[in-house]
Amino acid sequence: MNPDVRELAAEYARALQGYLAGHGEAALQQAYEVGRQTLAKGLGVLDMATVQHWGLLRALAKSRTPQERSRALRAGQKLCVESLLPFEMAHRRVQEVNTALRDSEHRYRNLVDTARDVIYTLSSDGRLKTLNPVFETITGWSRTEWLGKAFAPLVYPDDLPRAAAMVQAVLAGQAPPMFELRILSRSGSYIPGEFMVTPQIHEGQIVGVLGVARDITDRQRADEALRHLNEALEEEIKRIAHALHDEAGQLLASVHIVLADIARELPTSSSQRLEEVRSLLNKIEEQLRHLSHELRPTILDDLGLQPALEFLADGVSKRTGLRISVAGTPGSRLPPATETALYRIVQEALTNVTRHAQAAHVAIAFSRNGHALCCSIQDDGAGFDVPTTRARRGQRGLGLMGIQERLNAVGGTLNIVSEPGRGTELLITVPVEATSADSHSARR
Repeated sequence: MNPDVRELAAEYARALQGYLAGHGEAALQQAYEVGRQTLAKGLGVLDMATVQHWGLLRALAKSRTPQERSRALRAGQKLCVESLLPFEMAHRRVQEVNTALRDSEHRYRNLVDTARDVIYTLSSDGRLKTLNPVFETITGWSRTEWLGKAFAPLVYPDDLPRAAAMVQAVLAGQAPPMFELRILSRSGSYIPGEFMVTPQIHEGQIVGVLGVARDITDRQRADEALRHLNEALEEEIKRIAHALHDEAGQLLASVHIVLADIARELPTSSSQRLEEVRSLLNKIEEQLRHLSHELRPTILDDLGLQPALEFLADGVSKRTGLRISVAGTPGSRLPPATETALYRIVQEALTNVTRHAQAAHVAIAFSRNGHALCCSIQDDGAGFDVPTTRARRGQRGLGLMGIQERLNAVGGTLNIVSEPGRGTELLITVPVEATSADSHSARR
């Protein structure tokens, strides 16, 4: 007999003898504890039956008369039920857990099957294990055509190295950020998708990849439309800026000539009044010149982002008294859309500072990090609670909608760091290619 079973049988026999001796509830509790200990030791119902059988045999062996044996059998029946209660309770808990698990699996399956995104799993060797029905809706493929096959032929060849690297990262226990891949449809075209992947774990071991893929065709079309809209808007701004600079400038020059002719025909006292008018016209001309440059500075097209931002900072500083510094460098010339987007973002940020921040100084800083350009715009103003402000004003608050849309158009990201009384910092990151130095020649 198993030593554990022998020990439990002896304890059960003592409980049965105690019950026969009139210990009542205490003996029943002792029998219950024997059942609980049997379960805790990992023993089963058959082991419990052996314990009960051995204890009952000992009680019957001590019985001298038929009446004592009958009494021992009745007592054994009661203690048998009591000692089996832990097993009954455990069985019910298992049933409840199994029922909850089945319900959970049913809800999970319904969620997966009705999801609008593709939900899939990959084995450790890169084969598709599961695909939900939306895969068929988006790609036109039947799931049976791909289940059990490698995922690689579905991926656009140029995107395959990135896809393979992400799978390996997940199998190594990492959770990479979202990334984009193009996926082959049954028609032969490629569908742009946004992917999020995480390790699939079984019994503490990584056995594959769980992924979610979203069709971003509509989003890319919207981004493209937004890029075209921004380009059209920039062209219109450029036209207005040139009109202010050239046409208004020519008109003011004509006014100066006329005033000079009039001044020669007037007495000295009246000529002095005309000089005051000419002085005001000079100020108007200067303001129009600054306004036209800020609308669309030719320096941005001719010399690049940093000189344009330095010119912008100088103009805002003279008008508002705000101290503005520009540090670091964007490096070589960037694509026109990226330079324009960053110029407009800094312009919007400076407008926000002058209107809301009550700041004395703004620091604009650039740095390169691999194929990313980082721009920080930091002020020493009043600051604000970011989540609360966004919730109250929505994404349009503080011009954030416009900034975010411009960043979306060039694939950039925005992070806002601010606390009441501690200023605000906008952290902007945009992707740049290593060959962007050649972009300057493309503009000429």
